[in-house]
Amino acid sequence: MPEYRFTCPKCDACATVDGGVRERLLVVGCPVCAGGVDTPAFVEVSPHGTDRP
Repeated sequence: MPEYRFTCPKCDACATVDGGVRERLLVVGCPVCAGGVDTPAFVEVSPHGTDRP
């Protein structure tokens, strides 16, 4: 499952989340400030451990 780096556009809170959490944040907003969240708040990142030789 892909992982995403979340950055809140209102309060700059950051976290790495999976696809399920990403979908939930799009519905309920930022867990820190409750601000609305759109898809640009998420950037897909490599899952832990898969970018190593």
